[in-house]
Amino acid sequence: MPFTNAGAQQIAWALGSNLSNNYIQYFAVGIGSATAGVGNVTMVTETGARSVLTGSPNFATARKVGFQFDFNSVEMSGIRLFEFGFLGSATGSTGSIWQIERIGSIVFDGTSELQITNTIEVLRG
Repeated sequence: MPFTNAGAQQIAWALGSNLSNNYIQYFAVGIGSATAGVGNVTMVTETGARSVLTGSPNFATARKVGFQFDFNSVEMSGIRLFEFGFLGSATGSTGSIWQIERIGSIVFDGTSELQITNTIEVLRG
């Protein structure tokens, strides 16, 4: 039995809906360089700073939901960024990690800001 376009759209809307701790609404940065896996419930080494969603989720494209997060230069100062993650909770290490992205090292010297835009597509099939 296939998962339909309509079903995928409902899931995308739910990912961006306002259900307490059940949708992506926070972004965190980390300095952990170990491999993240699908079993992770937290980031590898979160810095402790979390940013709230900038604006509202974007539902402009069918079966997709987009999120934008911003950290200012003061928040990022001195961080050697290796990972970032999308979460449903404002408090650290609560097991609400939805997605972890690993990148090469980026060092922030207090003059650069960080803006991340993430789009999640719900596949039908």
